[in-house]
Amino acid sequence: MKKQKIYFICPSNKFVTGGVKQIYKMVETLNENNFDAVLLLKKNNKESWFNSKVPIEISPYIFKKIKYSYKNKSFNFFGKLVLKYLKLKSISLEENSILVFPEIYGPKINEIEPQLKKVIFNQNCYYTFEHFYQNYNSNPYQNTNSLATIVVSEDSKKYLNFTFPEHQVHRLKIGVDTSTFFYSENKQKIISYMPRKLSEDSIQIINILKIRNNLKTWSILPIENNTESEVAEILKKSAIFLSFNHREGFGLPPVEAMACGCFVIGYQGQAGREYFKDEFSSTVPEGNIIQFVKEIENIINNYEIDPEKLAYKGMLAAKLIKENYNVEKEETIKIWEKILFAQE
Repeated sequence: MKKQKIYFICPSNKFVTGGVKQIYKMVETLNENNFDAVLLLKKNNKESWFNSKVPIEISPYIFKKIKYSYKNKSFNFFGKLVLKYLKLKSISLEENSILVFPEIYGPKINEIEPQLKKVIFNQNCYYTFEHFYQNYNSNPYQNTNSLATIVVSEDSKKYLNFTFPEHQVHRLKIGVDTSTFFYSENKQKIISYMPRKLSEDSIQIINILKIRNNLKTWSILPIENNTESEVAEILKKSAIFLSFNHREGFGLPPVEAMACGCFVIGYQGQAGREYFKDEFSSTVPEGNIIQFVKEIENIINNYEIDPEKLAYKGMLAAKLIKENYNVEKEETIKIWEKILFAQE
């Protein structure tokens, strides 16, 4: 029997995002294990900020339909001509294939290629109702064409099970690439963070720290426009990482920082409750700018007194991540076997 083809619809970003990276990783894992999985892009512009070997197909036609779908627009005469032209430039999807959608594309994804089954890769449950209106007629999670949803945290699984109790939800425990993000004891007095996450908070915190002039010999290093390997190198030399998780489906940056032995200070972002532990991190209530600054200054002062203590906590964090977030490939295979078997 011919293998069922699985098309992963994937947005393209100019900057590093954990969500896009996880889509690539899932496609890669499935192909390594005898599944027929393909990345479906709007145009041929594979991400360059990390290394991945995945098969790619192009469909500007599908992405045009997605755009009109979540904007709740209809095609006029000219739009229909454009759509026909884009279809000629796009791959023809195989019969009996599966389309995998991110959670961000709105309530009408089942109207896109309605003859095909759908799976939703929901990496942030708090975007589940993105592009929905207060009064809706349908949603993809309760459509008979939707086979299942894959989520990446216990928090997301609880959210979707509560909202759609009859829908199949599978939790994938995300794995950290320990060949890239691994523990390093060679720490410097560097505080790193990602400015694109809650920049309205990080700008306040960084400026208050500088004005108060209590950083001593510490430096602040923003992580932006870096490749995955460059991000890992920064984290491996950073003693402290600032987390600006915000209603995350998982929140990968602080996990990768912990894997590199950073002491993480900041926001949990809901899903982060499963890995923010008092033994090796400091949680700050979201939006509490002053407490955030005070905690950074407190950790810096403690480091000046006893640097080995902070280093030990970083080692504990790396140990927890290595032991608990390392089975993604095995779980990916099991989840997809269940999804495909359930159709039979």
